[in-house]
Amino acid sequence: MAAVAFLDVVLRIAGRPITGAYELTALLMGLLVYATLPLVTAQDDHVRAGILQMWRTAPKGLALALRELRKILSCLALAYLAWALFQYMLRVGAAGDRAPYIEVPLSWVAGFGALSMAFSALMALWSKRRVGAAA
Repeated sequence: MAAVAFLDVVLRIAGRPITGAYELTALLMGLLVYATLPLVTAQDDHVRAGILQMWRTAPKGLALALRELRKILSCLALAYLAWALFQYMLRVGAAGDRAPYIEVPLSWVAGFGALSMAFSALMALWSKRRVGAAA
């Protein structure tokens, strides 16, 4: 992404910008987020709202139950997003949608996202963070 942005600026100064540089950068950013999501999920390093963070000050038994509840809810949310992205991939693929300037089929980006979300849903159940570890 950085190389595309840098080269686009340099070539733009020379009067020859990269066609579709904005689209390419956006697609690469999406792929980067999808590619890193399973790793972040496995390490339990998500940014999260504090609703179930009370487990950190709860008694040990309750803390374990709340942590497991958080993991199950994360798994369900990621599984739903995987299903929704898969459905989107099917619709976009059937329509034959492509990025306007660089002609990249958008269905494979959604498919990669769906696969990444599904893998992340599984990783949510096996995250490494221990009760009492810093968030």
